Amino acid sequence: MLGNITATLHQTCGKQIFIQVAEMKGADAGRTIIGIKNNQTGDIDLFTSFSASNKQYDKYQPVTFDNLSKTLVAMESERPPIVWGGAMTNLKGMEYSLALGSHVYQCSKLVPFESEVANDLYGETDTTAH
Repeated sequence: MLGNITATLHQTCGKQIFIQVAEMKGADAGRTIIGIKNNQTGDIDLFTSFSASNKQYDKYQPVTFDNLSKTLVAMESERPPIVWGGAMTNLKGMEYSLALGSHVYQCSKLVPFESEVANDLYGETDTTAH
C-alpha cells in the first residue's frame, strides 16, 4: 500500500532500488504516487508527482500518509524531492530512470504485480517449497 492506494506496478532502478507505482484518484487523478524503500529506516517512503505527467519525467515531492485524515500530506523539508519518469524511444519503447540528487539510475520496465487470487482460492495453505 502506498498510503491508502494499492500499488499496481513495480520496477527496479539501478541494481536494487525497488519502486512501487500507482495512479492517484479523485481530485488528484492523473498524478502518480511512488514508493521507494528507505535504506536507513526500512520503511517505504512516498512521493507524489507535481503534475499529471502520465509517467513522463516529473519532480516528485515527499509525502506522508496521515491516518487520521486518510490523506497524503506534503513533507516540506524532511526529505528532498526526487525526479522519476520515462521517455519514449524508437527502439525500446518507454525507458525509465530515477534521479536521486546527483545520481541517476536506469530503471527496468514497469510491470504489474502478479495476482495471487488463484493461489489464495485454490492453492495449498502451506506454501513451503518442496
